[in-house]
Amino acid sequence: MAYLVLARKWRPQTFDEMIGQEPVCRILKNAITHNKVSHAYIFSGPRGVGKTSTARILSKALNCKKGPTTNPCGECVSCKSVSEGLSLDVIEIDGASNTGVENIRDLRERVKYAPSSGHYKVYIIDEAHMLSTSAFNALLKTLEEPPPHVIFVLATTEPRKIPPTVLSRCQHLSFKRISHSKIKERLEFISKSEGINATSSAIDLIARAADGSMRDSLTILDQILSFSDEITEADVKDLLGFTDTELLSDIILSVIEGDRKQIIKHISALTDSGADLRIITRDILLFLRKLLIVKIIGNAEGIIELTEKELNEMARIKDLTSEEHLALLFSELFKAEASIRNAYYPRVAMEIILIKLSLLNRFKSINEAIEMVQSRTSFIKSIPSPSDDVLHGTKPSSRITAFDNTASNAINMSDIWDKTIKKIDELNHPLACKIKEGDISFHNDRIELTFKDGHSIHIESVGENLVLIKQILSDISGRDIQFEIKMAKTKPIDKKELKEKALQNPLLQEALKLFDGRILDVIPINKAGGKDV
Repeated sequence: MAYLVLARKWRPQTFDEMIGQEPVCRILKNAITHNKVSHAYIFSGPRGVGKTSTARILSKALNCKKGPTTNPCGECVSCKSVSEGLSLDVIEIDGASNTGVENIRDLRERVKYAPSSGHYKVYIIDEAHMLSTSAFNALLKTLEEPPPHVIFVLATTEPRKIPPTVLSRCQHLSFKRISHSKIKERLEFISKSEGINATSSAIDLIARAADGSMRDSLTILDQILSFSDEITEADVKDLLGFTDTELLSDIILSVIEGDRKQIIKHISALTDSGADLRIITRDILLFLRKLLIVKIIGNAEGIIELTEKELNEMARIKDLTSEEHLALLFSELFKAEASIRNAYYPRVAMEIILIKLSLLNRFKSINEAIEMVQSRTSFIKSIPSPSDDVLHGTKPSSRITAFDNTASNAINMSDIWDKTIKKIDELNHPLACKIKEGDISFHNDRIELTFKDGHSIHIESVGENLVLIKQILSDISGRDIQFEIKMAKTKPIDKKELKEKALQNPLLQEALKLFDGRILDVIPINKAGGKDV
């Protein structure tokens, strides 16, 4: 006898054997009990969650010798013929290969005839969303008012493609993904019944890989049985390309700590082992998500499913970083995942992205930065708020703030400023980048920061961090230093001068001659007042 795959051998035969679809089964059982079975149903949901199996169970329940009953016997001729796919009263139609209107016309002619042996004729249309618009239109009248002995079940993975006119004529029952724990429990039961030697961790990985599909989990188990008689965690990882949890945590730890050398070593080792870096990236992303959830709520039981190994690894990492840092890493990697997946050189793409993420290890929230500054001193002097005029750039030479100072001219202001910028960069990298866009000048005991042209947009955000900048200057120099922020005056745009400059361009002169053209307007490249056009 030919080998019967596990997914077919262990297909549910009663409502009670259905795993993870208890609400749907309860609705159907109550409908049978109270004689309120609808003339048409739509079963929608992901693949491999039991839509067609439930339709067959409903057919057996209605046509069983003891029926209609919620517990078909499975022994009578009707039940056996349905289970074996031989029943003349249960007609399964593949919607993908019977999409035309002529197929539906043939169906309409056949529904008139009474069932051959059972109480009902049940038409199960699988992948119903594949029917053409004309086929759906041809089915409408029959679907709305079928003969009393006919029941339709339309199974689909894409209910949005079913026309509203069809949906309104059917009862819509939604099937959900089956939970990881229920798939694992079922796999353990089947493995024990089949005499399969599989470790608990291996079954856990198979259940995780199934992604909510019971059929997929049994197909994977069948596939691994062809690979090895005794199924271990290592076998599943080798066959399905799973990334080891410890390796994932090591990579993420290297990113969090900014250890770029270790990141490159990890990627090199993965490439040498033949690992699919696209799958690795996905696994890192999922691990980061779980780590962030654990960091936020602590006990994630009931929200996400974690193995003992994952819990141990996350306990090792979560206290080394903040929620803000993890959220930023997750957000940036989520955006970059598609570029790695579609990259011609995924190794290069992955190296660049993880190294960029590792540079965020200096990330500090504003509150953390202020706390670090406050811990170094017992008090912070009151600083006047910067005037609105300065922040909006209407008084270019106005002083944002000044400190009384009698420091010696011997102070090396350039050295003090270099150390200040370095410390700001450690505490708030974006702020340091903005400050570097300005021009710095030293005047005895006074430092001026001038923003020109388009860089003047940084004046407000730099001014908001004035307390931090002043405190760092004070800590490094040991005295008060005046600090001013200015916006350079810009020269008004002279359209006449720009037009004359444009006319001197040989390329433009040739274009004017060739097309007999003239200059209507001159637009500067630098709208803040530069002369380039």
